[in-house]
Amino acid sequence: MPVAAQPQDAAPTPLRLAPGQAEIEVSGQVTGRQTLVYGFDAAVGQEVTVQLSHPGQASLYHNVIAPSGAMVFNGSMEGNRFQASVHERGRYQVHVYLMRNDARRGKRTAFTLRIRQSGSQAQRPGTGQAGGPSFDCRRASGVVEIAVCRSPVLAELDARLAFVYRDALAGAPASRAEQIRRDQRQWIAARASCTREPAIERCLNRRYLTRIGQLEPKR
Repeated sequence: MPVAAQPQDAAPTPLRLAPGQAEIEVSGQVTGRQTLVYGFDAAVGQEVTVQLSHPGQASLYHNVIAPSGAMVFNGSMEGNRFQASVHERGRYQVHVYLMRNDARRGKRTAFTLRIRQSGSQAQRPGTGQAGGPSFDCRRASGVVEIAVCRSPVLAELDARLAFVYRDALAGAPASRAEQIRRDQRQWIAARASCTREPAIERCLNRRYLTRIGQLEPKR
């Protein structure tokens, strides 16, 4: 059995599907022992296809890692196409790498990665409908969650915040990640204060936009 090259540390590149978009395609290039990592969100029961294609005879493969860290697909043994109805919700990772026989020679290989889902990325993990928030509105409880579910704008902001929050944690060292979690808990407490405001939706809108602005990468 061929042996996979030891991957270098790589921060996941998030792949985001626009509302109504079912498939995303990305092109890249792997050199030597490099491993490229891509991340995408999926909900329980979604049909997901991840296909890798490349020219030539290079031993280029991809693995698919579930949110729990379990490997659900090993391309070096299973081929260039992963297709399954997924059983976990959250951020999946795709690792693209060369096997050791090509990696140690510093081979450079271009590739195309296609990821297709049964629903658009707007149907985020935990939602029961496209364009919903990061949680299931069928189980909404409390004034804040109910207000978010009633407002398409707030629902989209909630989903957006969940996305950038996961991105911020994924790319942060341990000390910074813990600070992000503390800040998020404080933000949730501050968000709850909106229930005392006469215009709760306006207050929530302001809270979400502020927190998203804090977490999104600065351009």
